Amino acid sequence: MSQSIYVQGGTGLLHARQYGAIRTAQVPLIVMHGVTGHAGLWHQVACALSQNRAVIALDMRGHGLSDWCSQQDYATSAHVQDLACLLDALGLPQYDLAGLSWGGLVGLEYAARYPERVRRLAVLDVEPSFLQGEREVMPRPANFPSRDAVLEYERKANPQAPQSLLQQFAYESVNQVDQDLWQRRHDPYFLSRWPFRNDDVWAQLEELRCPTLLLHGECSFVRLAIMKEMQERLRHPAGLHELPDTGHLLPLEAPELVAAYLEDFLTRN
Repeated sequence: MSQSIYVQGGTGLLHARQYGAIRTAQVPLIVMHGVTGHAGLWHQVACALSQNRAVIALDMRGHGLSDWCSQQDYATSAHVQDLACLLDALGLPQYDLAGLSWGGLVGLEYAARYPERVRRLAVLDVEPSFLQGEREVMPRPANFPSRDAVLEYERKANPQAPQSLLQQFAYESVNQVDQDLWQRRHDPYFLSRWPFRNDDVWAQLEELRCPTLLLHGECSFVRLAIMKEMQERLRHPAGLHELPDTGHLLPLEAPELVAAYLEDFLTRN
């Protein structure tokens, strides 16, 4: 279904999953997760969309199978640098980008900085600035006694997610370090700090030259009113859609609907 690729990022190796073949006639789609995720979050969406294009799901630095940063440089600008490294390594002139939460901010900043490289952009369930500080972080367990315990935790957090996708996402979220000890497969730094909380990208949002689609989860903590304001400030808005009965992790809880919205957006004339 997918193959792993590795490229040199700003401070270490980056891992990504490639779904489908890169075709000269189709612009590849790059998808990015948020602070609690990894590339597997996009698995079902990527499988659906890769029928017509290559889809590449990035493990952002410090997450999944990508290297952790020894200097703990996890600012959004550092992830933008990593994204630039990935796209340069792939060697194509233009890409479509879709990002959830922090991944959406990374895509937005990249598109503002390198407008000639981005054909279309989708931003999923995130606000351009934050009231909370980077240390005001939702508590999450660092360790689990089993993979089933991870799955139980993720089921409570994402009640609408399809079981098979949720199980894959949960199991790939941890590493086994002892017989009864599983630890999260990301830098422990993210258990206490979310650097994107320092971001304010309203100005970059208004600079975007590409068509931009916005998606929001009806049950998410992200405020719909803010995303409506984002829509109003865009130069080339491509729609704001709210996904019913869906929380923050849209590609996990509503993969079919996310894939349908993205397929429509990416194939519009």
